Amino acid sequence: MKKFHLISMIILLCILICSCARHNPTANSEDEILQITSYESEKIPNPNNPIEYSYFQQISWEVTERNILMFSYRITTSNGELPDYIFTDADGWIYHYLPGADESIPLSSPLAERTIWTDDTQFEISFISNNGILPHILTYFEIRCLIDDEISEIIFWNYFESREIGTLLTNSGGNCNGCETGTALTFFLNEKITDIFVEGLYADHFMYRLNIISELDSTLIFEGEWHNSNECEDIRKVILNENSIPSLIPNIDGELSQFEAYIVTRSGYADIDNPALSIFKVCEGFHPGSLIYVAEENNSGKNDTWVLGENHFVTLMDQSICKEIPYEMTPDGPHFATPFWIDWDGNMEVIGSDDLQIFFHWGWLGEFEDNQPGKRRVNQVLDELTNTLYFAEILFFDLRYDGEAFVHELLPAAVYNIIDDDGTEWLRIPIEHEYSQNTIVSGDYASIGTHSFVVRAVDSQYEVDPTPAEFVFNIVAPIPKEEKIGILIIDDEQNHNVYSPEDEVDSLYAYFFSDQPDVDEINRFDFADIIGDMGLLALHFYRSVFSPTDLQQYKTILYHTDNPLVNIISNFYKEYDPLNLYLDSGGNLIFSGGANALAIQQKCQYDGLPLLEKYFGIPLETGGQGNAVNVVTYVDPGTGEETMANFFYLQFLVKSIATNGFTDDIYLQFPSFNQLVNMKYALGPVAYFEYLLNGTEPIFEFGCKYPDPNGYGIDPTFLVWDDEDDTDQYPSEAQYNEFNGKIVGLRKITENNSCYFFGFPLSYMNAEQVKNTINQIFDEIE
Repeated sequence: MKKFHLISMIILLCILICSCARHNPTANSEDEILQITSYESEKIPNPNNPIEYSYFQQISWEVTERNILMFSYRITTSNGELPDYIFTDADGWIYHYLPGADESIPLSSPLAERTIWTDDTQFEISFISNNGILPHILTYFEIRCLIDDEISEIIFWNYFESREIGTLLTNSGGNCNGCETGTALTFFLNEKITDIFVEGLYADHFMYRLNIISELDSTLIFEGEWHNSNECEDIRKVILNENSIPSLIPNIDGELSQFEAYIVTRSGYADIDNPALSIFKVCEGFHPGSLIYVAEENNSGKNDTWVLGENHFVTLMDQSICKEIPYEMTPDGPHFATPFWIDWDGNMEVIGSDDLQIFFHWGWLGEFEDNQPGKRRVNQVLDELTNTLYFAEILFFDLRYDGEAFVHELLPAAVYNIIDDDGTEWLRIPIEHEYSQNTIVSGDYASIGTHSFVVRAVDSQYEVDPTPAEFVFNIVAPIPKEEKIGILIIDDEQNHNVYSPEDEVDSLYAYFFSDQPDVDEINRFDFADIIGDMGLLALHFYRSVFSPTDLQQYKTILYHTDNPLVNIISNFYKEYDPLNLYLDSGGNLIFSGGANALAIQQKCQYDGLPLLEKYFGIPLETGGQGNAVNVVTYVDPGTGEETMANFFYLQFLVKSIATNGFTDDIYLQFPSFNQLVNMKYALGPVAYFEYLLNGTEPIFEFGCKYPDPNGYGIDPTFLVWDDEDDTDQYPSEAQYNEFNGKIVGLRKITENNSCYFFGFPLSYMNAEQVKNTINQIFDEIE
């Protein structure tokens, strides 16, 4: 915001009433015999009624060196009436009881022993509100002294004009005083009476005028005429523009505009001596910026556009969403709207359906902090080119869709459409209309293809955004089960020289699928980096990065996260939403992992994601029977400390035993790329499954290491059973019996899907045997 130097334009308005005490000494001269030292006020809430309060006022004074001990005073309130507990003589001086008087006799009685003189040096009074409004408050205070039996002159103090009333000026988006503005301004005029409300102090109207002053020395160049705000639609709102009276036109060099306004209260008080001022320079060239609230690079938080349909939804509403979003109840539970997906080419896309709805929201530059609807509403209008506040308001939004004026059934074209000078037609919606900043696109507007939605803001200068906001997106046709072809391998392990060397793992999976046609591969970490570089990871709440529009074409997806340690968090659960939509459309899924399947299950349990339960038959909960996903563990009976299998402890698995139609066991690969496996002759971090749901079949079982006294076993150093349960590479007979035969591979086949889950990492197993298993799976899928 540009500021300019304003000479001699400092305006000191009256001190406000507030809830804390204020000490405001008067400006008495040294020759005066009495000085008012402070005026204090306090608003005291009623503890039994949040609407009501009492208003306490106190005045204190002191005398100079003279020996003055007696005072009398009188008061005036804002409505001229005194509280019913105050009594005065005929001239208004307040009565007090004489010392020793019978105070059972009211002061109003002539029989009361009373006087107008007192030695108190302060006066206190309280007023009680009625429906949150005070009937009156103290406005004038007069005091005099008794000096050698002679009455002094009256010392008068005025509270009302100097302390309780004033005019407060604001503008759209703030206060334009000292700033450059556009050629349209709205001034909001309000009583400056803070948080107490007094009958008679409300505005009857305001008087205002527009002057022209010198930018050099603030001298008056042109004095405007006073106008009455009763002539405005709202007495507290004055709208100025190039066509108003007075008119707001650009200032020439060396000149400034000065807006003055003062209150005229219902009690007739006109604060003409203390007008509120605003001085500004009117400039041309400002215009608004238009925004469609969809995510853009480096601003995911800008999104407030949601999509919902049969092929576009999520089942979990992220906890960070602090507003109600569209949803639909289904037999499977609620389906929530979610933002557009980002495809591998960076396009915003959705899968179409007959019921698809796009909930658009748009606005202007400066409406929200950081242009993010989830943040604080700023409600300023900023110039699109300079990002400068120019104090205009937004009056309209113009809309186009797919190259034509937007069609809205509640906004007939004959009433709402406008045509530019170049012949371009728009739907123009007034800002006060219910649908001025939101609409639902559906039906023909949500047909398969590429679409364009254009929004143009119009401000109170009637300036349009010369570069309207445009959002281009794709609605792609769903691909049914019978038309899906090919295989996608999703690589979801980071390169680790020991546990998952990228080149080795990639070449192994290429070999596993070498008999299959149409195989593509994508690395999730690489694609997440692309989305991260775009600044859009937060668009789907730092979860999924894949788009169902990319996944749906494939007949089968293999997802491997072959760094199998339990503490290596797989991203598999994060991709639940796109995988759910993919599988719902008839896709097939194979998962390869290890002990990290336990971490996946725990994440699914925490978020309530039925990924493993719905498609693999691994229940989220077992009704207290135990864990459905487990890893090999040892619990020290003395300390209770639990050790989970890894590459250093409890290395028991040497093969996966085929069952239920799978004829070939899969042995651990020796030599392995992981030297820790070669050293221990077995694999530790694998997962096994119990309490599977109906319809889920075991296809591989845990093949536990066992001793060979002749040294010809897989582990030539394992000659006899370990004589105790512990964490080394040699199982005891009890440990062998506990883990051997546990389910480590399973399948769930339905009419719509064939899904396979391996609790051991396929890249660690014999390559030829894995390849045969993959081929058998694809024979089943066919």
